[in-house]
Amino acid sequence: MLFKKFIRSVAVLTLMTSSVAVHAQEQRLIRFGNDATYPPFEYTAPNGEIIGFDIDIAKAMCERLNAKCTFQNQAWDGIIPALRAKKFDVIASSMSITEERKRAVAFTQKIWNTPNPLIGREDIKAEPTKEGTKDLDLGVQQGTIQDKYATKYFTDAHIKRYKTFEDAIKDLVTGRLHVVFGDSGAAGEFLNGPSGKGFAIIGTPIASSSDVSIFGEGTGFAVRKEDKQLLEDLNRAFDEIRADGTYDKIAKKYFDYDVYN
Repeated sequence: MLFKKFIRSVAVLTLMTSSVAVHAQEQRLIRFGNDATYPPFEYTAPNGEIIGFDIDIAKAMCERLNAKCTFQNQAWDGIIPALRAKKFDVIASSMSITEERKRAVAFTQKIWNTPNPLIGREDIKAEPTKEGTKDLDLGVQQGTIQDKYATKYFTDAHIKRYKTFEDAIKDLVTGRLHVVFGDSGAAGEFLNGPSGKGFAIIGTPIASSSDVSIFGEGTGFAVRKEDKQLLEDLNRAFDEIRADGTYDKIAKKYFDYDVYN
């Protein structure tokens, strides 16, 4: 009888240990790094929480992976070095998938893709071309694909580079800039907000397909090249939220157009 009780106790202990192990596996931690200065994709709420479209997408993917996810702010110009230094595991910060960046990190499949407009006062005469930006004070966020495009094509403009897109917009509003060149999602957030009155998209936005070597294949999440399993898991989770309608539901909270294409 004592032996049977001992065997039963061992069996119960084994089940408990197994349950704890499974629970620990379900609570896998994935740390996301974000430059939270780019609404509506990633920005900081008044209470300090990092929120936005990319954040909601990342959270939905984490749910599919039964993972606990954290989000931390990281300046754009150091975001890839911080990933490689293992300060976090994934960059979820509106990063375009370009050949140059592929040499440093591994990307998921495309998360979203939008055109690139010029923003200015409604009455300004300008176009997102070399001739249309001649002699204009043009703002961009430094190190972005818009910075690279402006440097290559808007060669007669006076390009001013800012640490964040928000800083460029502030100078546009105060009249220190004639125009800002950015992403249509971030542009729409500004134009639809209280500071956007009197401003508009100027000319025809530049499609990403106009120069794939700069704009790449859309934006994706980035991981360290050696984290192949994490990359595979993120892609699988993204496929699931695209297939079951979760992606579209989240997108409708932020955009009135197809942000994926």
